Amino acid sequence: MHKTGERGQSLLEFALMLPFLILLAVGVVEIGRSIYYTVAVNNGATAGAEYGSQTEITAADTMGITNTAVCDANGGSPPSCQSGVLTSANVTVTNGCVCDNNDAGTSCNPMPASGSCVSISCSGQIAECVQVQTTATYSPLFNYPGLPRSYSASGKAVMRVRK
Repeated sequence: MHKTGERGQSLLEFALMLPFLILLAVGVVEIGRSIYYTVAVNNGATAGAEYGSQTEITAADTMGITNTAVCDANGGSPPSCQSGVLTSANVTVTNGCVCDNNDAGTSCNPMPASGSCVSISCSGQIAECVQVQTTATYSPLFNYPGLPRSYSASGKAVMRVRK
């Protein structure tokens, strides 16, 4: 049996801790949203680079690369995937070429200068590279004093075009 002076003590302790528990839960949700946006933007960049690296024709298809990146980041399929995390305006596609002189394989990292592959003179094979950069800005659910009102996530993927 409880003493009459201790009745409601648990309820009072819970009431005092509830604001801190809610703040903790909101913080966990905000961190989860941040991770979601970052992963979606990075996956969109990777999907766009994968699409562009299929052939020389897809490497030149800037609109196709952009649509693939946007649709992957937004979790849909065309044409319904144009709203969500990423927009077409936030996708940058760059193509560049580098000379592969029959060594162990030239890497696209760092990304070669942007330009036409026709202008490169090379004794070996010309390696074409596709780079996709994505950015998205998102706002937190609640504005906290001292923290920014919006955050940005960015993704970048570089792949060599298959020949």
